[in-house]
Amino acid sequence: MSARSLVLLAASLCAGGLAALVYFHDSDLVLLREHLNHPFALGALACLLTAWAAAGLRWRWLRILIGVLAGLCASAALFVGLVALAFTATEEAGFVDGPAPYRIRLQQSPAGLGPDTVMWLSLRRDGGLLSREWDLGCFNDDDPDDAFDSVKWTGPSSVEIQVADGRTFPVALDPASGRPQITAALGC
Repeated sequence: MSARSLVLLAASLCAGGLAALVYFHDSDLVLLREHLNHPFALGALACLLTAWAAAGLRWRWLRILIGVLAGLCASAALFVGLVALAFTATEEAGFVDGPAPYRIRLQQSPAGLGPDTVMWLSLRRDGGLLSREWDLGCFNDDDPDDAFDSVKWTGPSSVEIQVADGRTFPVALDPASGRPQITAALGC
């Protein structure tokens, strides 16, 4: 194999490893969660890099075999990624500012194929490249009483989430890390 093929093979292994890492390990870092959390695209990239690396092989039949398999795997990864994106896409519903450096992020997504929506709440601690985000709660409105109504800060390290029927869910934050000590969920 040529030096170019070895470099492409190493890049393919790195892209495949990164795809597996982001698929199986959920990170608290906002940089990783929002910008590198694309395992299917990284998997497709790994397949295409493998096909490009195979172009330097001596045996023609092996080049064709690896190219066809890599193309099929890349197509499958992109298709599965598009289907996953269609069913897990979220849209921003706003932020609730809290004591610096915290704020609560609100996101909505469809709940399956029905008319229901799911409200996702997460707590973000801003810190530049080391900003962190943790799940705070999830509320599905398939039962109208369980629909998310509001969230408010009740202190420097506590949050209260309210649903449509008036029930409240107090959430305390860890004083050292800022991570929520519990999460609230209804119908998720």
